[in-house]
Formats: sequence, structure tokens, C-alpha cells
Amino acid sequence: MKIILLFILRGLSWLDYGYRALVRWIIPYPYRRTGRCRRCGECCQNILIGMEPWMLRIRWLKNFAVWWNQYFNNLYLIGSYPADGLLVFSCHYLRADGRCGNYNLSRPVFCFEYPRLFKYFEKPVELKNCGFKFAARK
Repeated sequence: MKIILLFILRGLSWLDYGYRALVRWIIPYPYRRTGRCRRCGECCQNILIGMEPWMLRIRWLKNFAVWWNQYFNNLYLIGSYPADGLLVFSCHYLRADGRCGNYNLSRPVFCFEYPRLFKYFEKPVELKNCGFKFAARK
């Protein structure tokens, strides 16, 4: 049952990914991403999942979001910032050498599109050791 549900959810995630790609084609993102992955694993140790702050103040909604990411994305909760609407997770697939132990099509879509840009017109936050950098488009 989990495999069927996972297949359906991954398909919906890919549809969402395609929709966002279409939007980026119509309205170009104001920042240009440069660099490449250094395979340090820092992004896999600090995965931010954003929600509305009021949702995280409701215990069952927060618990559902945590369960969802544990069950379907193989993540585990390491922190919570309800005032900012953020849950911080780490990934069970991360190996000791900083590489992904599930580097294929079954990993979550947000891994394929990292660094994902939630606030489209704001400059993204760059992780300290990350090889990806952002610069304003001219």
C-alpha cells in the first residue's frame, strides 16, 4: 500500500515541479544560480519545510506534517521554529561521506530541485559550505 501511495504522491510532485518550471519560463526568476553541488551533505542535514505559522501552533497539524515527512520522505525532525513556520529535518539517506544513499528517481522531488526557491522574488538563503550561489540577474 505504501508503494502505491508513494508512486501517486511522487507523480503529483512531478506535476507540481513541471508547473513551477513553466512559471519560471514565463516569469524569469530574478536571481541566477551558479556553482554546483559539493556533495558535503549540509543541505541534507538541514532541510527546511515551510508551513503557515498558525498551522504549527496546532499540535495535530504539526504532528501530521512531521509524520508525513518521516513516512514518505524518510526524514527525521531535528528542530521546529513555529513563529517562522519552519520545521527542520535531516535525511536518513545521508551517508557518512556526505553522499546520498538513495540517489535515484525514488528520492523526494525537493532533492532534485535543490535549492528550491519558496519566495520567488527574494534572494534565497545560501548555506555556508554549499557550492550553489545566487546573483541578481542583469
